[in-house]
Amino acid sequence: MATLLEPYQLLYRHRHVLMESVKHLIRTRYAGSVLGPAWLVIGPLILLALYAVMYTLIFQVRPQQLSVSDYILYIFSGLIPFISFSQALASGSSSLTANPALLLNRVFPAELIPAREVLAAGIFMVVGGALTLAYKTLTGGMAWAWLLLPFIVALMAMATCGLTWGLSLANLIFKDIQQLVGYVVTLILVASPIAYTPEMVPPTLRFLLYINPFAYFVSCFQSILVLGEVPPVSMLAGCVVFGFVTFHGMYKIFSAGKSIIADHI
Repeated sequence: MATLLEPYQLLYRHRHVLMESVKHLIRTRYAGSVLGPAWLVIGPLILLALYAVMYTLIFQVRPQQLSVSDYILYIFSGLIPFISFSQALASGSSSLTANPALLLNRVFPAELIPAREVLAAGIFMVVGGALTLAYKTLTGGMAWAWLLLPFIVALMAMATCGLTWGLSLANLIFKDIQQLVGYVVTLILVASPIAYTPEMVPPTLRFLLYINPFAYFVSCFQSILVLGEVPPVSMLAGCVVFGFVTFHGMYKIFSAGKSIIADHI
């Protein structure tokens, strides 16, 4: 039991320094920008408009069970976790090599460096989710299923944190990891049911959705945010398994491999 609790205890014990580091990272990213943190709202709105035009006017996709407005939100609610996920992987995989000074700081454990990238990228998911919930509330689409949203967000944060731990450690030895992440993220985007519903996938190819761990999170976000429904048990189970296994498994690997960090910075 003590071993299972170790990553949670580490994050909780250093929660104050971790959150201050996340705030500093966000301020640094928007330093010099005229609009500053306002881009956290403007960015999601631009994406929403872009995908609305692309899929409803150019591609003219029309899922039968969704209205045009709900379909736009359906796409957006799938993009919200994807963009946070892709940003976290891109910055988190190179976080150890990009922050040698922090690695030498005894007050800031190495595990926190990739974790802060995940939390910083998660701001987009929080803002995008809040915009979606605000729209659904104003249009009378509130649902009890929304209570599950923090649970899904936590599981996705665990899964993403686990992946960044593994990738950041591997990137110290294999510099190609940083290049590979971009292609993997693109593959995940295409293979996830963001702009299409699972029913639109040919039966012979539907198995691809089930072997893509990220598809479980996309499906849960869309079910909860847009449809106002509790996701299927299979989707919830996939999120739970992927979240916990990745988080704990990669934490063990990272902890065991920390000895190589000093040799590669």
